[in-house]
Amino acid sequence: MPETPIIQQYLQLRSGFMGYLYAITRDAELAEEIYQNAAVVILEKAEQPETIRNFHAWAKEVVRRQALHAIRARKVSMQKTRAVSPELLDAVSNTFLNDVSDASVALDEGKALKQCLDGLTEDKRELVALRYEGSRSFEEISNQIGSTPNAVQRSLSRIRKKLHSCVQQRLQLAEGAS
Repeated sequence: MPETPIIQQYLQLRSGFMGYLYAITRDAELAEEIYQNAAVVILEKAEQPETIRNFHAWAKEVVRRQALHAIRARKVSMQKTRAVSPELLDAVSNTFLNDVSDASVALDEGKALKQCLDGLTEDKRELVALRYEGSRSFEEISNQIGSTPNAVQRSLSRIRKKLHSCVQQRLQLAEGAS
């Protein structure tokens, strides 16, 4: 990984960092803002000749410090987020900072979800796409497919349960194979 440009290394760690940032801020926009601010710090460091021995640990600390700075500097609307107690922030930070695994759980879950989605029938994949990719309401979907909003809601609920079960099984199989 040392031969990879710094910003490329940082981008490879995005899902883990974004998960951490969302967990402590409960605000997707703020999490993205913090991630971008950390990227600026990383880019500035890329211009300096010193080498970074453990990029992952260093980048985690940059993200953590940017998060602490942003949380202190920005008063977040109570409607959008819940305040995070310092104890919870410390617990999440410690877990995040002590994570030494190269394989991100989020990446494993995403891969399992994609495989499970591929296993759905075309009509079920279409329902999921309309609801979650198209951000359509149950009523809009029902009008499009000629059903009732309640039927759409029940179908999506069954699909989510099936996907959840499928993802859990795939993760258990992957864990057993390790």
